[in-house]
Amino acid sequence: MGLDNTWTAEFASAGWSLPVPSEIAARQDGRILSGPLQSARYRGVLYGVPAWTNTQLLWYRKDSLANLSGAPSVEDLTWQDMLALAEKSGDVGGPTQIGVTAAQYEGLTVWFNSLLAGAGGRVVDESGTRVVLGEAPNRGAGVQALSLMKQVLSAPGRAPGLTQYEEPEARLGMERGSALFEINWPFVFASMRENSVAGAVPFLEQDMAPFRGAGEKTAGPGQLAEMNRMIRQKFDFAPFPRSDPARQARPTLGGSNFHVSKTTARPDLAWKAVECLTTDAAARTYAFEAGAPPAVEAIYDEPEFADAYPMGGVIRKQLREEASSLRPVTPVYQAMSTLLQAEFQLGRDWSPETKIDQLVDAAEKAMGGEGLVP
Repeated sequence: MGLDNTWTAEFASAGWSLPVPSEIAARQDGRILSGPLQSARYRGVLYGVPAWTNTQLLWYRKDSLANLSGAPSVEDLTWQDMLALAEKSGDVGGPTQIGVTAAQYEGLTVWFNSLLAGAGGRVVDESGTRVVLGEAPNRGAGVQALSLMKQVLSAPGRAPGLTQYEEPEARLGMERGSALFEINWPFVFASMRENSVAGAVPFLEQDMAPFRGAGEKTAGPGQLAEMNRMIRQKFDFAPFPRSDPARQARPTLGGSNFHVSKTTARPDLAWKAVECLTTDAAARTYAFEAGAPPAVEAIYDEPEFADAYPMGGVIRKQLREEASSLRPVTPVYQAMSTLLQAEFQLGRDWSPETKIDQLVDAAEKAMGGEGLVP
């Protein structure tokens, strides 16, 4: 079974997934990055082997920031820094938008969870059976996260339809030249490369004209690296921004893990298949053909990977367990995410202090098996 990492707790608690055999589990320690590996665990037991992983980065217009005096280092930006820089950029006629996933779908839960974790908070306890979002210090962290969300969504230079943005809208806002920043997955770099070579990115059209007709698979020796270098003069990446200047950012992990079903008639053969599907070679295929960052740490040291993923060093750092976060690890996560999304209604006027109580109520309803059916 190939499962998004949000399903680990539900399948494990229900007995639908078999625990990974000890000898296979031992082979993953030190081989798989600690964040993705943690996403396949429930209550300390490993139930899956990561196929691929993901983390969101901060993407920005390097050329526009260069025009702003006194801009802080992008390596350590806070959300407040981003808001201030977007306003300054607007004052000099530059791009002002901050692209985020603010539509009512899973991406909204991811955004809130990343800000919450970055402020030192969590939704559920370590057992995954009790909602702690309403308790200190989690409630304060939640209010802080919601306050940042409200500021982004009400900023003077925001995109008109920001509360309908999913990943593609955030990507296109940047490619059109409207956005100073966007929060998105690594696939946006390959998209920027492909579309700028095709002449569809106005601020890169002249720079990429010499590469017309060259693609990721057709570029000659050294050409891909040169294309990346040209793009990064105007469009670049940085670590996920901090919610709190005193805390490390904790972006939410994406990714998929291979599990084995309890109903299998041939568990030994199934686990051999899992190991086959998660080899280093398989991880390279996912990375190069599907745009999915590998969970295998050694691949990040390979020159070919660095050519395709110039942001690989940042991705690798953010895939450490201590530098990332998981969505609430609970068997009722799917219901919880659905109910949390329904409570946001971010297009209306709202108060972070009131909204946090509504989110706590939604999470507790999910934990109690209520709320999905009127």
